[in-house]
Amino acid sequence: MTNFSEYLCEQAAKYGNDRSYIFLNGKPDSGNHDKRSYAMLNDGARSLAVWLSQQENARHPVLLLYPEGLDFLQAFIGCIHAGVIAVPAPLPNVPKKLERLINIVKDGDIRLILTTTAFVDSLQAGLQAAGIAHHVQCVASDVDLGSSADDWVTPKVAASSIAFLQYTSGSTCNPKGVMVSHGNLMHNQEQIRQIVSSDEHSVVAGWLPHFHDMGLIGMLLHPLYVGADCVFISPTSFLKRPLRWLETISHFRATITVAPDFAYQLCTRTISDEQLAQLDLSSLKVALNGAEPVRAHTLEKFTQRFGQVGFAAQTFTPCYGMAEVTLLATGNRAGSLPMFYDVDAQALEHHQARPANLDQVELTGNARRLVSSGRVFDLDLRIVDYHNFAVVGDGRVGEIWLRGGSVAQGYWNNPEATRISFQAVTAEGDGPYLRSGDLGFVRDGELFVTGRLKDILIVNGRNLYPQDIEYRINALHPALATGSCAVFMVEARGNECIVVVQEVKEAQLEDLSLMQLADMIKNTIARDFGISSPSVLLTNRGNVPRTTSGKVQRHLMRHLFLNRQVKSLYQDISAVLMHLHLDGKAKQVSSQVPPNVVDISGVATITPILSIAIEA
Repeated sequence: MTNFSEYLCEQAAKYGNDRSYIFLNGKPDSGNHDKRSYAMLNDGARSLAVWLSQQENARHPVLLLYPEGLDFLQAFIGCIHAGVIAVPAPLPNVPKKLERLINIVKDGDIRLILTTTAFVDSLQAGLQAAGIAHHVQCVASDVDLGSSADDWVTPKVAASSIAFLQYTSGSTCNPKGVMVSHGNLMHNQEQIRQIVSSDEHSVVAGWLPHFHDMGLIGMLLHPLYVGADCVFISPTSFLKRPLRWLETISHFRATITVAPDFAYQLCTRTISDEQLAQLDLSSLKVALNGAEPVRAHTLEKFTQRFGQVGFAAQTFTPCYGMAEVTLLATGNRAGSLPMFYDVDAQALEHHQARPANLDQVELTGNARRLVSSGRVFDLDLRIVDYHNFAVVGDGRVGEIWLRGGSVAQGYWNNPEATRISFQAVTAEGDGPYLRSGDLGFVRDGELFVTGRLKDILIVNGRNLYPQDIEYRINALHPALATGSCAVFMVEARGNECIVVVQEVKEAQLEDLSLMQLADMIKNTIARDFGISSPSVLLTNRGNVPRTTSGKVQRHLMRHLFLNRQVKSLYQDISAVLMHLHLDGKAKQVSSQVPPNVVDISGVATITPILSIAIEA
């Protein structure tokens, strides 16, 4: 079967009212939830599809702006059943999100927005303020639109037809719409099924945002693909009370869940012994961990703590993927233990993955424990030297390139970006491949992801990974543990300056001053990473930007820092000022980026940095 619409109808006919989706609005046992069977969802979606097929504006991509819940899923399936290109996106509850929304509307040539009754007026007001309300129609789909599911006709769509646009989070650049076809969707769902061994007896539970690829593909659509039940809560509910996620798994006897690494860290850190005793996680067979670096420490600590209530070590399934490959590219097979590999940290700085000398680790600390993201199932994976595009062998770090049925069709209305990212050819003339922008290596068929290519810090010829420094800083003190951290480089006049912007929870400082905390950060970076005189800026919670999937936006953070747009609690940025203050004249600065890599960090001047110092 080539299109997702026909497949979903078959699943709805097969399972009808025997399988359902449940969105929880309270505790799992409160009964306060929205429950819809496959049959109900499909009927509502087909009714909407009939209405969409009559709308001239639906000939363009249709933007879906919904709160958490089942209205979004029904609208998304409605677009699939109408042969309409769906565009999931977050509701713009802050000015930055409204700006992103306007960029999506313009880039996608959006003429129709679907939402719920509660948000029609506010969205229309936002469009009006942006001066584009005159050609964008905003419609609530949770009311009777006067159409009937009985009038639905199967759309004529092929495997190559675009099913939806997954807009990347963006940083200082405008977001790009990844074109995911029906064939991509079907191929990737099968990959997920093979890796997690899901079937009609599975129960999927989660909390991820529906507008993010992991939440949409892995949490919401995969149950439909295999005929499983699904129960989920809102991201806000999880962040306010992480226990609610594990309570949902425990109460509904879920077998599969999916989340990024920080979610497992958060549960380990915040759930008390009393709360732990009320859980039973023995039903869980697969806990996918992806969308950001997977840390061995997270897996070990979570397993140690929640093993007391039935969580088994082999439940963890580290994985790797991205929107450009629909979702999943590699994964650890369900039921097998995660694979760790201790590498020589100094060798890794030179893009070589050599095993660490474990006898010397306690003396030197010169080891980095990596977690395998598993193997490809039905994709072609290559590790490529990003300088000359030559394929490298096992144990060599390079850029991860992918080819196969899950690789998307490119970026919407952006042929140049599509050419750069989706049409790469190796030095040997093999291609086209998708350039992931991520770094990693392969060992015995297992993929180990080491970092993001554009985020690499090149310091005196050494390749340092900012996430390693950020993780070390977060572990220094309780006031830093719950805050985000962004480490980036400012390079000028041949000098490399490392900048740390760290959120602080002041209530947990106790007798420690902000100056002492900054000194602690500087000393740790100097000792553990050999970086002298890093600049440190401490800020309040919520000031380090993240993508919709929770990844730190380092390039945007750098842009904000250089443009005096970060509110400071305390700062020691003398090293940056020393290298950038060139006769008081504004000079252009940019991160050092390896050859053949497009730098999207934007251009800023040094003048705002001088203003930071003056105001402080």
